[in-house]
Amino acid sequence: MQKVFHFDSPAEVYTADACVITCFDARFDLAVKKFLKRRGISLFDHVKIAGSAKPLADGLADGGRCGCIVNAVRTSMRLHRVNLVLIMSHNDCGAYPGVPAEVVAADAARAATFLRTVEPSLAVESYFADFDGVYRVE
Repeated sequence: MQKVFHFDSPAEVYTADACVITCFDARFDLAVKKFLKRRGISLFDHVKIAGSAKPLADGLADGGRCGCIVNAVRTSMRLHRVNLVLIMSHNDCGAYPGVPAEVVAADAARAATFLRTVEPSLAVESYFADFDGVYRVE
């Protein structure tokens, strides 16, 4: 192994404020970061997956992607004592070609319901990021 960059990362195990599930679409990264800061969430475990809420909204019928997300959330709970998950979907998502924003937002709420079912001890919130801000969806 050859060292190519030096940086001193903290070695201490941390407690995360939340686990945040987003799409990997970078257009919304700054809005999500600012929203989380406003919510007081500074240290979080970030799960980025295409479509964010879509695999969870589809439940277990999605060929295994959902299980991977659930496992990531459970790992966040176990290692970093997370008890809050935020699911963030967004407008113009490539996982939803030609689908109205309302459908994508509704999937964020369905994903939250599914996650509450498989992990009842979690507080789960769902949001929709549009090009003008972040909206809570129920």
